[in-house]
Amino acid sequence: MSNKIASKRYSVALFDTVKNEELDSLLADVQSLSESLKESQELSSLLKSPLTKNEIKSNILLKVISGLTSEKILVGLINTLKKNKRLNLFENILNEFQDVLFEKRGYQKAKVTTAHGIDEQTKSNIQELLHNQFGSKIKLEFQVNKSLLGGMTVVIGSKMIDLSIINQVSKFTNNVKGDI
Repeated sequence: MSNKIASKRYSVALFDTVKNEELDSLLADVQSLSESLKESQELSSLLKSPLTKNEIKSNILLKVISGLTSEKILVGLINTLKKNKRLNLFENILNEFQDVLFEKRGYQKAKVTTAHGIDEQTKSNIQELLHNQFGSKIKLEFQVNKSLLGGMTVVIGSKMIDLSIINQVSKFTNNVKGDI
């Protein structure tokens, strides 16, 4: 079984075991942990490494989650992953859990890629425009890809809106080639 499928299954199981009133605090803790793992490449690499023993991974994770509101729930997850020798999936499970929770709450996931970082006001404007366009709750994920040169791309569901300069240059180049 692929890691993606396994991570999805663990995240769905985590969602199913948590009481409804605990979901918001678990979500906040999961988002915080995900950010910490993104920022700390050493920790992320250590958790994914097959050379690091599960006991060490488990001890590190237990210290990291110590004091969190959802500590009891996360300890259960860590112990289950340790028992099944799947602690390398911890980071993926956190990301999948967020997706599962938002999906169950009726959100659509949209990935916005821009050529440069954008401010909170612009993010809010994009959120509002997409909400008006698609008429549902939308969870935005922002990325930066300098190869776009300028503009942005938006992927929501199976739809892609490409407003990047690189796309416009490519279309122009193809039109010019067609005329020759």
